[in-house]
Amino acid sequence: MATTFKVISLGRQAKMDTTEGNYIAENASDLVGESFGDAGTPLHQNVQTLSEVSAGRGTSTAYDMNNHLSNDKFSINGAPAQTFDATAVFNATLTYTDGTTASFTAVVFQDTDGNTYLAPEFSQNADQDALGAKPIQSLSLDSVAGNYYSGMTTSREDTEFMTCYASGTLIATPQGERPINHLQVGDQVLTKDHGPQTIRWIGGRTVRCRGPLQPIRIQAHALGRGLPHHTLVLSRQHRMLVTSRIALRMFGAAEVFVSAHKLSDLPGVTLEEEAAFVTYWHILCDRHEVIFANGAPSETLYMGAMTRLGLPDEAMDEIRTLFPDVLSRPQTLARLTPKGHAQKQLVYRMIKNKRAALEPAPLARAS
Repeated sequence: MATTFKVISLGRQAKMDTTEGNYIAENASDLVGESFGDAGTPLHQNVQTLSEVSAGRGTSTAYDMNNHLSNDKFSINGAPAQTFDATAVFNATLTYTDGTTASFTAVVFQDTDGNTYLAPEFSQNADQDALGAKPIQSLSLDSVAGNYYSGMTTSREDTEFMTCYASGTLIATPQGERPINHLQVGDQVLTKDHGPQTIRWIGGRTVRCRGPLQPIRIQAHALGRGLPHHTLVLSRQHRMLVTSRIALRMFGAAEVFVSAHKLSDLPGVTLEEEAAFVTYWHILCDRHEVIFANGAPSETLYMGAMTRLGLPDEAMDEIRTLFPDVLSRPQTLARLTPKGHAQKQLVYRMIKNKRAALEPAPLARAS
């Protein structure tokens, strides 16, 4: 229980409370039938932190509903104070990023400008369990369960809304970019070297963001050439393609793979600090390939010895059963991958010489 807790922004909506001085959200029904979030813009990306503004509420335990004095204040992500206006409870449906759903009662509240939020529960219960069960893709408000309340309790569960940024990663395909979690075996992805290639196996695994499983966040445009075009989140050891004259001088190859965490000294490349959970996805093709994630060149799953040890047993069993031909022959890395210390030296020299990780002109390999 806390007076600072996580909420999900639902954007600016029609005002639920049009008449002040009472305890009724007269127009709550205007939100019935509305849906928020989709596969391209999942709600788990809209998690924000609400904090109480000192001396900014109508009673000692609640943001009051009548708003007669406009004295109920809160802040989102430390921004200037907003004035609480109304709350209502809806019979609602959550859709998770894996396609499953859950029915629950949703506590929804607004400020006086119509900015609308999904709140956690004020105690641990089945509805709270639904909010934290899986990464949330969308919310549908099905009917009004209640719109007559004195206010919204200020001390609420501090939910760890499951966050799976990697599930929204856009992969280039012959039909355009598609979220990685919408791809399946038999679909094709665009590769840098061999054009469209068929996905032989794809799998996702949700883990808690701790230690070696904590993701790396690459901000939009951090690698150069406007790439990635949207923020990209991936595992520490996932390799990105670097195209650099410095790499050509150091390794005799202008294009090399560098692990994501080795890029963390670059501006805009950081450890992901906000996520509680992440879902990591793997795509396996006949060969190790360079594909495009949020526009930036990256790798498919490389079935080397360490990768085989790192995959869950059930994933390896599935690959062995369905695609034994993929495992029967060793894969060759699509690009040179320098040793770890050499990768760090490359990044250091790129920073020192003010060079982007993806230089604009095609660079020839040394003969």
